[in-house]
Amino acid sequence: MVGARLQLYALVALAFVAGIVGIYMTGVQRGIDRQRTKIDRARLDKIGQAKEIEDAVNADPHLVDRARQWLREE
Repeated sequence: MVGARLQLYALVALAFVAGIVGIYMTGVQRGIDRQRTKIDRARLDKIGQAKEIEDAVNADPHLVDRARQWLREE
C-alpha cells in the first residue's frame, strides 16, 4: 500500500516537472520566434529604404551618371 502511494506521488511529481519544462520550452520558442520576426521586419525596412534611395537616384539622370562613378559594374 505504501509502495503504491509512493509510486503515485512520484508519477504526479514527474508529470508536474514535465509540465513545467514544457511551459518553459514553449516560452523559449516564443522568444526565438519574436526575435526572428523583429529581425525580419528590420531587414524589410532596410530593403524598402534601399529601394527608395535607388528609385530617387534613378529618377535623376545626373545622379545616375554621378553614382556610376562610385559603383562597380555587376
